Amino acid sequence: MRTNYSFVPSHEQGLAQQRDALAGSSSADTNAFSAALAAGGSDCFAVDKRRGEQVRLYKAVSNSGNAQCVSLFSEPNQRNEVGSMSVAPRGDTLRILTIENCGRSKYKGVGTAMINLADRIRESAGLSSLSLISQDEGASEFFYKKGFRFAGEGRQEKNFEMQNHIYNRTPVLDHVILVGDMERPA
Repeated sequence: MRTNYSFVPSHEQGLAQQRDALAGSSSADTNAFSAALAAGGSDCFAVDKRRGEQVRLYKAVSNSGNAQCVSLFSEPNQRNEVGSMSVAPRGDTLRILTIENCGRSKYKGVGTAMINLADRIRESAGLSSLSLISQDEGASEFFYKKGFRFAGEGRQEKNFEMQNHIYNRTPVLDHVILVGDMERPA
């Protein structure tokens, strides 16, 4: 059985440092980004695992400097949070700083709904890609299936190994750790 590696960026800023740096960035037009976030739409859905029914998710947004925190709720009065993420523009990409599926045991499709919402925000803001740092191999597999590919050092080997692992069900080589920077072009 393969160890599920947890990744702590050593050559890059940690997530908290990166979020704080982006949140304090004055170079981006925060009004335009906030407008793009609002234009991201509210049509997000998940499936209630117990009932097998589609559930509408409701979006709430808060600001933290240049970063925007988006929460998804299963009720319109902002009760029962099922997912959250924080995003910020970084150059020509929308960087997903954090993403959390809070309702994994009850709802299916929350992670996909958040990725789709981030993509609509990216498109509305006129940015060319989505990017993130995956810190877990299981999460990396999810993001890979959603069109993200490893970026940076070792990307070719990581992408090759992930593709073989997913589509051919081959075990990943022990020396290849499938975590790190990932990007999805428009």
